[in-house]
Amino acid sequence: MKKIFLMIISCLASVLVMYGQDGGWRFAVVGDTHVPQAYTIKKIVPSLIANQVEVILFVGDLIQGGKRQTAQGMYEELSQWQELTKPLRDAGIKIVAIRGNHEADIKGDNLKPWKELVSPDLNLMYSYRNITFIGMDNYLNGEHTVDTGWLQKALKKVNKEHIIVPFGHEPAFSCNTFHPVCLDADDSNRSKFWSLLEEYGIDYYFCGHTHQYNHCTVTHNGKTIHQIVSGGGGGFLQPKRGGIHSTDEYQIKSVDLKSETGYVLVNVSDRDLSVKWVNIYDEDVKSRPIPQRKKRSQKR
Repeated sequence: MKKIFLMIISCLASVLVMYGQDGGWRFAVVGDTHVPQAYTIKKIVPSLIANQVEVILFVGDLIQGGKRQTAQGMYEELSQWQELTKPLRDAGIKIVAIRGNHEADIKGDNLKPWKELVSPDLNLMYSYRNITFIGMDNYLNGEHTVDTGWLQKALKKVNKEHIIVPFGHEPAFSCNTFHPVCLDADDSNRSKFWSLLEEYGIDYYFCGHTHQYNHCTVTHNGKTIHQIVSGGGGGFLQPKRGGIHSTDEYQIKSVDLKSETGYVLVNVSDRDLSVKWVNIYDEDVKSRPIPQRKKRSQKR
């Protein structure tokens, strides 16, 4: 009897080590690191390791890239990003990443460097413990879009016992975001995407694009979903600008907004998620002015 009791205690101890004393674990969301324009990721990496995260979602704009960059330059910038994030992989942390507009806008064959150095899939699914992460490329079927056909098929494949965590680069709704138009550039596509989240009982959508931490709730048809923007990975900080765009159908409510560098830490329990913003101060980013758009010269 004593032997059986000891075996039970041993098994329970193993479970506690595996899942943490509170039965939970952590993942993180990092957006818009913009290497090599910024090196904030150097300061973020030690914090991610110290917080014992097990999965990290990089929600686009890993590199500066952009319309003036070439495919060869993309290789070089992504290689830098890979080197800077190597300590995470060495620590056994799983990295899951999707493209942002700064990767999608690069001239030439910008898919080849991405697929070779980051991920062979643009839309992707990754299951870990009690979560299935679903990453959506917002540029595969045109700018500001979600491949809802692919998403619908992916959602049908998810283990019914799993929490579903969708993430993309762009916010679905404007809620004091710097960019006035994101996925809502195509209302029909955005609404179909959001209705799939509602249908599958999803509580959180994670994204980046706007260089800030921005937490809002979106209530529609009696269902409330949290939209979490984690865009403080290193790009120049952006204040609120777009306002809150509630409609007759969608009621948007701001919960929190911080224009500062850092990342989102997510605690996972059996069936629930809770989010926390982790500020990582970077003087180089804080003191960098927001680029001003050039005014068009008026013809006389």
